[in-house]
Amino acid sequence: ALAGSPYPGVADLVADCRAAVVGEVVDARPPVRDEASFDAVVAEAARDQEARIRGVLTDAIRVLEAWRRAEKALSGRAEMATLPALQDMRAQVARLVHDGFIGEAGPTQLRRMPVHLAAVEHRRERLDEQPGRDRELMALVQPLQDAWLHRVEALPAGRPPHAALRQVRWMLEEYRVSLWAQHLGPAHPVSDARIRKVLD
Repeated sequence: ALAGSPYPGVADLVADCRAAVVGEVVDARPPVRDEASFDAVVAEAARDQEARIRGVLTDAIRVLEAWRRAEKALSGRAEMATLPALQDMRAQVARLVHDGFIGEAGPTQLRRMPVHLAAVEHRRERLDEQPGRDRELMALVQPLQDAWLHRVEALPAGRPPHAALRQVRWMLEEYRVSLWAQHLGPAHPVSDARIRKVLD
């Protein structure tokens, strides 16, 4: 499962699992302003780290299995009428799973990603029967997705997205679940208005 990942090698994937564990510790604490605060963060990050990394690794394997299923569902020939939807789904999957996705997502969001990928599969299964309905739903999410991408791309080089942009990134995934795979259920209430409020 690990050998078939988008990472250059298994060691790189495990290193990103460690980054996810440490990143979660850093995000949960106030900003470090002095040496004592830094030492406290280091101590917290080191506590039970290997056990936490193993947990993240297990979740990563589940994501990779779901990713392979989604990639398979999106492969093959496509009709012109369904091409925009397939391109949207492929872009979504590429945003979800790539070299560095574990550290980017963090342990909490990582556990939710198999649902996001399952929603892609479900959308693909229904696309050929209801291409018109899919276009209607895509028209709801596309302006929000574009607005988020525009804000991310406008960040200065090397600056990671701030908390609100990170929140919107996952709200968009839950919005897609609510639109295309309601039976899977979004993790929390989400709507166009809620997303726009955080974006603004």
